[in-house]
Amino acid sequence: MWLDIGIVLLYLAVLVGMGLRGGRQVKSAGDFTASGGRYGTLVLFASLSASFIGGGYSSGNAARAFENGIGTTLALFGFSLAMILIGRFIVPGVGRFSGVSTAGGVIGRAYGRRARVLSGLFIFLCSAGMVGAQMEAIGLVFHVLLGVKPLTGVLIGFGIVLVYSTAGGLQSVIAADMVQFTLLAVGMPLLLVMSLLRAGSVGAVLDAVPDAYFNPFNGTTPAAFFSLFLTMMLGEALAPPYTQRLLIGRSPRSTAKATILSGLFSIPFFVITGLIGLSAYALQVTDTAAAAMPTLIQSVLPVGLRGIVMAAMVSIILSAADGFLNSAAVGLVCDTLLPLRPGMSDKTQLFLLRAVNLLTGLAAVAVAFAVPDIFDILVLAYSFWCPLILVPLAAAFLGIRSDGRAFRTALLAGLLSTLVWNYLLHRPFGIDGAVVGTACNLLAFSLRTRQFRRRTLTARRDVSPLPRRLPSVQYISFRQKGPGEHSK
Repeated sequence: MWLDIGIVLLYLAVLVGMGLRGGRQVKSAGDFTASGGRYGTLVLFASLSASFIGGGYSSGNAARAFENGIGTTLALFGFSLAMILIGRFIVPGVGRFSGVSTAGGVIGRAYGRRARVLSGLFIFLCSAGMVGAQMEAIGLVFHVLLGVKPLTGVLIGFGIVLVYSTAGGLQSVIAADMVQFTLLAVGMPLLLVMSLLRAGSVGAVLDAVPDAYFNPFNGTTPAAFFSLFLTMMLGEALAPPYTQRLLIGRSPRSTAKATILSGLFSIPFFVITGLIGLSAYALQVTDTAAAAMPTLIQSVLPVGLRGIVMAAMVSIILSAADGFLNSAAVGLVCDTLLPLRPGMSDKTQLFLLRAVNLLTGLAAVAVAFAVPDIFDILVLAYSFWCPLILVPLAAAFLGIRSDGRAFRTALLAGLLSTLVWNYLLHRPFGIDGAVVGTACNLLAFSLRTRQFRRRTLTARRDVSPLPRRLPSVQYISFRQKGPGEHSK
């Protein structure tokens, strides 16, 4: 056991060292946000994959499979589909926003300063909620794997992420993503293989679970299942850390490839983590769904391999937390505070980025303890993204012209409809408010954009056309006369 703990501690020490080393290279706000086309296809693919695979998509998926079967795993394919579609149709539009490095920056260029300020605020709220979900997961993981109290586990994970993300910014986050992607790509398949060997075979696992587990609607309704599919599809589509990575690629073509590859990679990964949950059920390693994956690690892996997979599980959660933590700081400082105070010095921006990064981590810890279920935190965070920002952001990348009025109207429509549906009507038919809010946002944005185009067309018609041929004009020369020239 001490060898396994040593492997995890060594991995955490490597992350801290990378962050501190990267911090030495951060001399400006641009360094903190990694602005500019710095990264190629493979780096972006690994970073995107490590960022979206967090506690909800790994241990959360395993927990839901342990509790209800394959429904959540199938719903997660909505995210895979979204990534592929984004890479195919939306990422080519990244070239329209050369020099922009944040989602709020795209909004600002497309819809104006006030739209950027509002988007930065909601980017902060969404990202902070996502960090809270990962903190809840890391507390549980450290509790089961290392035997520490959940609060202690949250504080350990929180401290590690804060050190390297605050010191080195997005550069250190992406460097850490490379290590984390390698670990999760090896560790999760290894855990599944060892679990299947313990159970006997895939067939033995499938025979041991109830028949109801193969019904996607088990424990829910068809409407609620499709609502979850759409929530997974829309909830993290173009989410702040992913959009940041799309904007720092070397070219739209390489970025599109990285995005599509990341979406394809997510499909087998979701299947693997779902099967891990079913294996934990078949082997009866625990009675608690939330502890299915970490308890399975303790039960089926030998010393040494256990340490590697433990590090992989820790890396899964940290890789998602650091990206959203950076996005929260960048959204609040670069997209909200900076437009309100355009004269802010670069040194002040860098100080505020690091300060907000630190304070957001503290707020995320509070969220983790206020809302104990990882999926509930994810859905809550989605309420500040897809019903408010997703549609106008996607429209900007697609080259659809509109104005700030359309953005603000759509944002208000999405926010109010989400709140009414979730908290006044209490999710009729099991459909989440994020889906309803996104639909209302799309409708309001479309109507206002149509009005904008009509006003623009009318204004063009009202301008009297210039005459095709201008009257001849006699020009008077003021050239100084040379020798021999005389006036007539």
